[in-house]
Amino acid sequence: MITMLVIAVFFSMASRTIFSPLMPMLQKELGISLSTAGTLFFLISLSYGVTMLFAGFLSARIGHGKSIVAALAAISLGLLLTAISRGVLPLALGMLLIGAGAGTYPPSGLVMINTTISLEHRSTAFSFHEIGPNLALLLSPLIVIALEPWFGWRGVLIWISAACFIGSIVFLRWGAPGSGMGAPPRFSTIGKILKLRTTILGMVIMSAALSGQQGVYAILPAYLVTEHGLSSQYVNILLSISRVTGIILLLRSGPVINRIGRRTTIFVVFFFSALCTAMLGILRGIPLAVAVVAQPALLTVLFPAALSSLSEIGEEQYQNITYALIITIGVGGGVGVAPAILGVMGDLGVGWLGFIMLAGYMSFAMLFLKLTPVFGREARSRESQQ
Repeated sequence: MITMLVIAVFFSMASRTIFSPLMPMLQKELGISLSTAGTLFFLISLSYGVTMLFAGFLSARIGHGKSIVAALAAISLGLLLTAISRGVLPLALGMLLIGAGAGTYPPSGLVMINTTISLEHRSTAFSFHEIGPNLALLLSPLIVIALEPWFGWRGVLIWISAACFIGSIVFLRWGAPGSGMGAPPRFSTIGKILKLRTTILGMVIMSAALSGQQGVYAILPAYLVTEHGLSSQYVNILLSISRVTGIILLLRSGPVINRIGRRTTIFVVFFFSALCTAMLGILRGIPLAVAVVAQPALLTVLFPAALSSLSEIGEEQYQNITYALIITIGVGGGVGVAPAILGVMGDLGVGWLGFIMLAGYMSFAMLFLKLTPVFGREARSRESQQ
């Protein structure tokens, strides 16, 4: 099951991240500005978040596994639509469909882990699960480097669309059986969850972390090419190298999180990531390249600790709704608002300030975590105090 989820989340992430290394080609052919590029990424996150909020209706009817199958099929169709688009409008419609498919995955995929893996092994399970999205972040630039010269940016999207469709068939055969049913969202349930301070903190942590990992990733290639005059091939190589360390850390992050605790893990990761993010707006030349490589590395370790902590918010039977609410806000801010703001500030010639502001937001997340001691507290500690 975990292997099937890794495959599914890989395609969910790759379908969105592939547009970042492709964006310089889209800008050249379709005349897309940095601010328009940021807006397109915002459209993906918008449909991602809206669909996630209502995904419980689908999983309550057909189950978590078949919901993921439907998600992969929608992503495949969206990629095909963007590949044949001749203007910004059909491109935007395709991205909306991709976001909708991707948004169906998290409430079902994450709950499938929580319902089958014990709490003591959950951080390790999430660490393995996070290999999927991080592998997508690593391979997306390499896929573009390998395929774009031969097939063009449209051909790259068609190849990924076909692979994603095959992935949906594979998941239907081996991942869907026995996956369980979801809970439909109700206003009373949503109200209870939103009243919890830990819910708000979870939203801040996820939005800050996703801003640093995916928000920066989304706009950084276009920013480095436009503002620093770097070649797109060189930038894509740097981005790929930046993900290698993260994947290596994920393989050992489970035992590390269990040893030092989830709260400490989140705090330490934010500290170093905020520092590196600020450096993206200050440094130039070789030091800038080092910052590009180092900036997302530790953030990969944060997500297993954070996702494991989110599973303990609210009532267990409504986990898919809790995840949907928190991740919707996290993605909206981190993958939608962040690249849009970075893109606009880049067009205004003050892109460096956007990275410094993002580092400040990460620092705010650290402070909020410090002031909310119940979030991410280890189960053993809570039991000893009851």
